[in-house]
Amino acid sequence: MAAYHRTMLGDVARLEGSPVPQNRQPRRTPNRRPAAPGAGSRAPRPGSSRRPAPAGPPPKASLRRRLEAVSYPALVRLTALPKWLLGILTGGLLLGGLLAPSPVGPILLGVVVLFLAWLLLLAWPRLTPGSRLVRTAVIVGMAALVVSRAAGWLP
Repeated sequence: MAAYHRTMLGDVARLEGSPVPQNRQPRRTPNRRPAAPGAGSRAPRPGSSRRPAPAGPPPKASLRRRLEAVSYPALVRLTALPKWLLGILTGGLLLGGLLAPSPVGPILLGVVVLFLAWLLLLAWPRLTPGSRLVRTAVIVGMAALVVSRAAGWLP
């Protein structure tokens, strides 16, 4: 604990430019002795080794890992864009899908739904159950909107 505080004080002092004495050693309690090398470990049984058994074949690449590997270049390009551009582009596609006539509108909305579903799949492990539910509901609602626009139920 004392070493932690001394390190923190040293960092603060370095930032402020004041000298800190470096010759102080941490106090040792008189009742504690350093452990002897090999203390607490058992000798191996004859004929056995300390190495763990081989783990077996490596796990096959899951669908999730393949999706992440395929998505990585696209995500790198998207993060290189200005943050406002992606929002304006997605909003423009959404607005165009809502206002465009029937053959074009559902296609634009479908692109937005696919984009949001792709982002949801990539973010799934880090999301809380509540945010998973809300994001899934938004995507399902938008997919229903796409289907209703494509079927001609909505103008």
